[in-house]
Amino acid sequence: MTEENDNDNVADFTAYKMRSIVEHLATMGRIDLAHGMQLALDQYLLGNIDIGFKDGMPYVSEVYVEDT
Repeated sequence: MTEENDNDNVADFTAYKMRSIVEHLATMGRIDLAHGMQLALDQYLLGNIDIGFKDGMPYVSEVYVEDT
């Protein structure tokens, strides 16, 4: 089995973790923060940013800018 096929079977931890954070913040009544996290998740899923985690908290580790 090739490495590419192996990666197809791996869940995207970043998306899963971000969605969990969004739901937790919304449950806590922090709609403003939940909205911000959702915007970051959307940009991640679109491939515009990379998200890393430090001590369980997300941060943007890379921003991709389209050349014009």
